[in-house]
Amino acid sequence: MIIDYPWYYVLFCLVAGALYAAVLYFLGHRRFGKGMNLLLAGLRFVAVSVIALLLLAPVAKQTVNEQQKPVVVVAQDVSESVESGKWKVEREKWKEIEGEGYDVVYEEFGGSTTDISAELEEIASRYQGRNLGAVVLATDGIYNRGNNPATTAERITFPVYTIALGDTTPQRDAALANIRHNRIAFSGNTFPVEITINASRLKGNAAQLSLLDNHGKTMARERVDYSDNNFSTTLTFDLKAEKPGLQRYTASLSVVDGERTAANNMLTFYTDIIDSRRKVAIIGNAPHPDLAALKQAVESNPNYEAEVFLNEELKMRNEELKEVSLLILHNLPSATHQLPTLNSQLSSINSIYIIGTQTDLPRFNALHAGLEIVAKARKTNEVTAMYNDRFSLFMLDAADGAAIEELPPLSAPFGEAKASPSLQSLFTARLGNINTQQPLVAAQVQGTKRTVFVWGEGLWRWRLNDFLNNKSHEHFDRLVSQMVNFAAITDSRERFIVETERHYSDNDEIVVRAQLYNESYEPFNTPDATFNLKGDSIKGDYNFSRQGDGYTLSLGTLPEGLYRYTATTTYDGTTYSTEGSFAVEALHLEQTNLTANHSLLATLSAITGGQLVYPSDLSTLNSQLSTLKPVIYTHTRFSELLNLPWVLIFILLLLGGEWVLRKYLGNV
Repeated sequence: MIIDYPWYYVLFCLVAGALYAAVLYFLGHRRFGKGMNLLLAGLRFVAVSVIALLLLAPVAKQTVNEQQKPVVVVAQDVSESVESGKWKVEREKWKEIEGEGYDVVYEEFGGSTTDISAELEEIASRYQGRNLGAVVLATDGIYNRGNNPATTAERITFPVYTIALGDTTPQRDAALANIRHNRIAFSGNTFPVEITINASRLKGNAAQLSLLDNHGKTMARERVDYSDNNFSTTLTFDLKAEKPGLQRYTASLSVVDGERTAANNMLTFYTDIIDSRRKVAIIGNAPHPDLAALKQAVESNPNYEAEVFLNEELKMRNEELKEVSLLILHNLPSATHQLPTLNSQLSSINSIYIIGTQTDLPRFNALHAGLEIVAKARKTNEVTAMYNDRFSLFMLDAADGAAIEELPPLSAPFGEAKASPSLQSLFTARLGNINTQQPLVAAQVQGTKRTVFVWGEGLWRWRLNDFLNNKSHEHFDRLVSQMVNFAAITDSRERFIVETERHYSDNDEIVVRAQLYNESYEPFNTPDATFNLKGDSIKGDYNFSRQGDGYTLSLGTLPEGLYRYTATTTYDGTTYSTEGSFAVEALHLEQTNLTANHSLLATLSAITGGQLVYPSDLSTLNSQLSTLKPVIYTHTRFSELLNLPWVLIFILLLLGGEWVLRKYLGNV
């Protein structure tokens, strides 16, 4: 028994019980004999002492042993490459013979794609800390997403028993295995398309591959001779980018008699044909690795092209800057260079300032651009980023914000910020473990002028470490792309902005976001906003939901096709409308390989200590699983005595027994 009070409080409880019993049976009129008084006083002493002790909230410590039966997870592959009808019959048989010593959980995985590794990792994560006895994997061994399951098997701690489904005999079939193409092409140019064709058991036959545009017009055509029973070839075509916009193309391979399926003889792909790209000038005070990192990040957005200039080169190359939509100024103005002397057309261009160790802060402050830095010493701070999810001038996903927070510090000139009221910080500077609230990446809108500030240099380290941490540059590139998108807006008509991806797959959830700005370019979502969607087989009207200062709409998954939309809202008597399009592409990965891979399943089972069985011999699997043992978990449990029913029963017995004795003796 454990109490939170000093030990002598127990003595107080005993004294209270003794006093109560003494007053009741010894200090008053003695109605009973001496022996009976002692018995009754003893019962009352124990009852009162126990009740007083319960007021101290004592806790009982118990050691509990719990036995947990093993869990067997039966994961069924329901992808398009598996004929699940046979398995359903075998599943009924399996339920009849499943053992008594374990619990069975059924689940399904796969669909338009199959990722066996992800399924194993998901099971391992979900049952961590539980007695996971084994996993039974019913699949054909074909995977087209994720890592090699054999590699994943080396990291898991439970046996995997595999039920081999499908047919390992190569099928008489031809398939368009892969299409490589440009997502973006510029009007008037040509762009390459590479198509890989695989065929089995079709030697001596021939087919024709055709490329068609959205209206069924043949763009290219080529004969394919199947010269081997295990045939593979890659054909390259150069297509002309003609009509601007999101264009759909279809690759069609004629079907030979006897092919198992014709579903894999046709693939659709989409290319965005655009008229021209906006130009961004990156102007540096001196050579710096940040300049290359910024150029690569800007050009990750196909709507922009970037050119790097050094300040001293501008007089020679000023003519190239006439079509610039945005300036990125790195370490300018500096002690050796004022802001570049550009033609009058460029003086009103929006800018992104990268404020680094070479920036002359007094000259920078004299610009009155919206951020002034009062230097207190000639030194720098190494600062990391702290994401601000209340930033509203443009949208950055929380996942991107979290990834940026993990990147190494920037070198920022030491000083105190004086910001205009319209300046919003997307990231604040964190010095060690202290969030300084000083802006690290910030933006503002003043009239028609848009400005972004980055208080620190070393962005090249951000891009490099983004790749080291996440195997891609996408988080850094999206940050720069969003900054550029925001700063490059110069047309005041862009008051209602709708954001979608240009390409989705048919298993992606499609989420549309929108933002409405008032005359001061402040985001708000007071009026209702609607979304009209038109596709090949789908038409519908939707209403946006409000989220923060903007709008959001989830369309779920959509079938393959080209979709066009019109988003509309009305504010203060003015209607704002935005049109756009996006494509949903069918993956068809399950149709490119129809030959089961039982050797992979055997390897998977061997690595984990399981066994490969066939649907006709499930009794073997049942006998293997019957050897699974339960696990006994020992843990300590603390229970308040006040909540234990036997304590209440004990007190009632004491008081009841005393009452019965008093009643009996009183009637004698």
